[in-house]
Amino acid sequence: MRKTFVKVHLWLGVSIGLLWALQGLSGSLLVFHREFDRFNGPAVTAGPMASLDLIAQRSSAASDGRIERIAIIDRAGDLLTADYHDPEGEARSLLVDAATAKVVGRRDLEPRSPASGSFSQWLYLLHQSMLRGEESNQLTGLSGFALLAAIIAGLFIAWPRRGAWRATFNWRRWRSVDQRLYGWHRALGLAVGFILLVTVPCGLYLVFAGDFRPALARIVPHRLPYRPAPLEKLPADLVGPQAALDVAEGHFPGAAFVSIAMPTERSPIYAIRLRQEAEPRLWAGVTNVAVDAASGRTLDVYDPTTAPVSNRIADLAFAIHNGEVGGLAGRALILLLGLSLPTLYGLGLWAWWRKRQRRKKRG
Repeated sequence: MRKTFVKVHLWLGVSIGLLWALQGLSGSLLVFHREFDRFNGPAVTAGPMASLDLIAQRSSAASDGRIERIAIIDRAGDLLTADYHDPEGEARSLLVDAATAKVVGRRDLEPRSPASGSFSQWLYLLHQSMLRGEESNQLTGLSGFALLAAIIAGLFIAWPRRGAWRATFNWRRWRSVDQRLYGWHRALGLAVGFILLVTVPCGLYLVFAGDFRPALARIVPHRLPYRPAPLEKLPADLVGPQAALDVAEGHFPGAAFVSIAMPTERSPIYAIRLRQEAEPRLWAGVTNVAVDAASGRTLDVYDPTTAPVSNRIADLAFAIHNGEVGGLAGRALILLLGLSLPTLYGLGLWAWWRKRQRRKKRG
């Protein structure tokens, strides 16, 4: 069994370890992407958020497409994004001063290089799909299952015998280069392996949630996302976004605004996202209210604080995956965890290459 686990761990690492290293590195940098965006972003005006009607109106006038979604960029809520597609179908976003509704910047949501648009958005696309578009998300997700297999095999191989734990982490005993490479690879793997067994499945859930949630709902009580009936054409006279937000905030007084998705023929509702103080998501809550765009009537309300247990666990996936459930310390831990993947890959590949070179010399 040990030989089988060694082969699984080795060849998974050699064949797709570089992909894991890139995902770990990009994920670690994304942990603090909001702070990076804020540091490189435009100056904003202090004060309460302007009317969403005014924000949507000015954003529409400044764009060359229909505004699809307005959202905060971080918990401060004083800088917004207004997303849209241009006539060529490119996804773009306006940066909007929340207090004045003035457009203060633009960015490409599908940048082709780190320098051609938002660096954090480019990094996100690298982490999510290796810059190959939405169709590659599931392939990236499948590599996560392979990573889980490699982690389990690695922990089985590296597990010390009884009483040998201290010796396993005693780096002074590693005399040769090969001993150091194996020793550090083993020690680091044991240190981060069980944390990865928690964070990697959370990332897999984020990729496959659309397939996983309906299956989960057939087994345990679980609230599925609200899906409105599509229309052939939207009515000409729609409720304004501010009125829809007022309806949503009436259900959750004191909740903070996170985002609003504009109505379309496919989804003729205002999908409003709020954050309650009791939620574990520190800046992007999962409280949702669906408001009919024609009548202003509430169609659906999702309160994560009273949802079934399965929903509460699922709602934690993103907060665990990026560490925000643990505050600043949790995010710092995830940053170090992400950096461990390229480190493990480098140590393991170097040790494997040295072993192959020795075999070539012998044979």
